[in-house]
Amino acid sequence: MTIRRQPEDFVVIERLLASAMAGWRDAPGEETPHAVYRLEKRSLTTPEAVSHLAKALGTRAGLIEHGGLKDKHACTTQHVSLRPEQAGRVRSLSAKVQGQGWSAERIGWSGRALDASMIEGNEFVIVVRDLRPADVDTLNARADLLNIGPSRSEATLRIVNYFGAQRFGSARHGQGFVARALIAGEFERALRLSIATPARKDMGRQREFTRAAATKWGQWEVLARELPAMPERRAIEVLARGGAMWEAYAALPHALTQMHVEAFQSHLWNATARRMVEAHAASMKPVEGKAEAFLRADDEFGEMLFLSAADVPEAWNGLEVPTLSPEVRLAGCSSAWHAAAVAALRDEGLADTGELRIEHVRRPTFGSANRPLLTLARGFAMSPPERDELGSARAGKRTLRFALPRGSYATVVLRALGQ
Repeated sequence: MTIRRQPEDFVVIERLLASAMAGWRDAPGEETPHAVYRLEKRSLTTPEAVSHLAKALGTRAGLIEHGGLKDKHACTTQHVSLRPEQAGRVRSLSAKVQGQGWSAERIGWSGRALDASMIEGNEFVIVVRDLRPADVDTLNARADLLNIGPSRSEATLRIVNYFGAQRFGSARHGQGFVARALIAGEFERALRLSIATPARKDMGRQREFTRAAATKWGQWEVLARELPAMPERRAIEVLARGGAMWEAYAALPHALTQMHVEAFQSHLWNATARRMVEAHAASMKPVEGKAEAFLRADDEFGEMLFLSAADVPEAWNGLEVPTLSPEVRLAGCSSAWHAAAVAALRDEGLADTGELRIEHVRRPTFGSANRPLLTLARGFAMSPPERDELGSARAGKRTLRFALPRGSYATVVLRALGQ
């Protein structure tokens, strides 16, 4: 099975909460000073598209708010807003602006800036290509096992709410998590993983930066002169002045360093959820002719295991599992996820959540947030198999449609279905 053969194969449409839009107006006012735009993009990251929009509106990208990041290798629709001090400048501009790979339309004026809490979820239209007959059978069988709806035509899939691969961008090198090195006090290793480990998907200045840093690592004064002008260069400039490794790491952009921590926390959360599935499956009575009590899915950042709808414990519905941090106390805890979390930490050589700290630096920090153990892919539907016009003569394709709540990943749904 193949996804994202072309951007049009992966369509994401952001939906806002009705309550968030209730006070919108067609014109600006004292109570509605934020200009809201619907932003559509193709093959661009959200920051890239926002930067283009800001230039078209004559403002700075930092003054445009959005509720989340959307995939680059896709066709996506999301919402952004302009801060009041800048919104007045766009009143006389066309309500529609566009450029290569993006377009935006002003759709109203809001009393508050756009943020993640205003997002209800996302709708997805995904074309799965390069299908063989066995793949079609797998899609059908797994969808039936995961479905809690009354029929295939009125399907809702219930799956474990793993973090998807998009969450692990900072670990894309396959050489470990930056945050694990930070916990161990290995700031040089953390810094090299952050800015001097080339990745296949690096492009433009990022590609130039990582390759030069990797090649001339240790030649701080040379690198400080030669590296492209990027925020990450401040770390090298600290070293060129004789600063310590921890000071250099602390000089990296906060958004990047916090991403390092959250990627490792997401990894621990996924490992906890996976162990919960394993433990429950082990407690079930064997079923004759059934090799395993769960569905397996390979993933670059850790195997994903899913239970069929009939095997999900009732107590898991509505259960929230925290991302691990020093605030989460495991000693004396008897929650359903406790033993699984302890095992997930042990797999990383950690004895307790108290070790999730980074010495010397004020930030990034390990904060905690609860995440639903299960999520629902509502309105799930698959088109009949048809010939894949971009594949071989025997290859087929299907179009999948479903909606997910904010924070859930379409790629995880595809993993559950066998992709």
